Amino acid sequence: MKKIILLFAILIASCTAPVEEPKGSGYWGAGDGNEKFVNASDDLTEIYSQWVQAHNDQDIEKIISLETDSVTINLSNGDLIKGAEAHSERLSNYFETQNPNWEMFWALPYKGLNYGEEWIIAGQNVTTTNDDGEKTFKQRMIDAQIIEGKLNYIIVYDKMPQKLD
Repeated sequence: MKKIILLFAILIASCTAPVEEPKGSGYWGAGDGNEKFVNASDDLTEIYSQWVQAHNDQDIEKIISLETDSVTINLSNGDLIKGAEAHSERLSNYFETQNPNWEMFWALPYKGLNYGEEWIIAGQNVTTTNDDGEKTFKQRMIDAQIIEGKLNYIIVYDKMPQKLD
């Protein structure tokens, strides 16, 4: 009887509950329109955080090292930057004329279930200072695709903060 109980206990212990595939959430209208998303690894957050810090350090080489050679950046003013070389040139002017400081306040890495694309969406407050010492403050949201540990496609959204009475 003890052997039967032991065998039954082993049998029950060896049974595994079925693993549910993640269902994801959200919607992406491109392709077949069925893409769903789940949280991705915080490794993406670390890559993005390094990229932001490199902007604060005005380290163009570091920024470019965290991007693919064919990086595409869609700026909030409608300008499109294509390629690391073009981005390097734009950064040089950006740092000389605006002396930016980026302060991240949220980030969410996510991954598409159907196609496996990895993205991060993040918000930061950006303060720039021109040559006359005048400061400008804006809120910036960036949605960035990351491929093999490098930012590949970056969409920038800027918003002037609302004045509260």
